[in-house]
Formats: sequence, C-alpha cells, structure tokens
Amino acid sequence: MTDRTEPGPLVRALIAHPVLAATTYPAPDPATPTDPAALFTAWLLDALAAGVPDAQVMTLSTVDAEGRPDARVLVLRDIDPAAGAWHFWTEPDSPKARQLAAHPDAALTVYWPHPGRQVRLRGPVRPAPDCTTPSPTLRCYALHAVTAEFWQAGPDRDHLRLRFSRTATGWTSTGWVPTDIPG
Repeated sequence: MTDRTEPGPLVRALIAHPVLAATTYPAPDPATPTDPAALFTAWLLDALAAGVPDAQVMTLSTVDAEGRPDARVLVLRDIDPAAGAWHFWTEPDSPKARQLAAHPDAALTVYWPHPGRQVRLRGPVRPAPDCTTPSPTLRCYALHAVTAEFWQAGPDRDHLRLRFSRTATGWTSTGWVPTDIPG
C-alpha cells in the first residue's frame, strides 16, 4: 500500500505544470453566428491563421459492441453547414467504422489550447457518399450534430460556454453563459 501523505513525482509534476496559463483569451464575439457550423468554421479559421498546430485534428468517441467507450484522434476533412455535418475519412473495415455501423451515435471533440477553446459535438454518424475521398480504400463519414457546445477559456477561470440544440426548425442556443451555471 502506498503512503499518500506526500505526493509522488507525477503528482508534483502535474501540480507544477500550469493549465490554461494564458493571461488573456479572446472574448466571445457578441455577433456569434446562430448555427454551430458557422461558429466552428470561424474558430477553426482563427486557429489555423494563428498557427495552432494540428488545428484540424479532433477526437472521435464511439462505443464498442459491449457499450464501452472508445476514442481516437483523426482529421476533420470538411463541414457541410446546411446539414450540420462534420466529415472525416476512415477505412470501411476499421474498428471505428464497425463501431459506427453497430452504434451510429458518436461525439467529436476539438481543443485548441491557444486561444483556450474547445468544441464538443454529438449526433449520429452516417456514410457521406457526396464527400470526395483521397483513395478507393477510404470512405467518408459525417457526424450530423444534434448538440454542440462551445467553450471559451477566460482569465481567472471565468470560462464561458455556448450550447446549441437542433430542433425541427433549426438551431436554438443558450447564449454565452458562465460555466459554473448548471445546465
């Protein structure tokens, strides 16, 4: 049994390493787009212009046949704003393709450390036949977002989030709210 009265080297290193250490973060634009694809595109273009490494990289989370979560990093290939769809490629016989065939609901998460932004998307994933693929061995898939959450870091942990939900007539949003407010 380990004596936990003194933190070990890993805990000391984690405590000493600053998290969200920037002193300034961009303020949310009061003219925020009314749909998540437009806001995501604006944030992604900002990250690319700022030279954020791998700004187009995201994490796809699925579940396996036993219902256990599974996640992997992949590359965003396109966004279809009209469909609210985020496109990615994979081999049709890959574990993620098999998991999506069995359980088509998934989540995408993107994190840009600078400028302190995160986006979470959830919805069904379907093959996207109208997407251009780079080779005959890859298939295009699209996550059709039904919910989207945008998170903006703030100084002194005054973080903000904006949630979107798809309805039969379009998108509704919460507006920017502090992250400490439940909901």
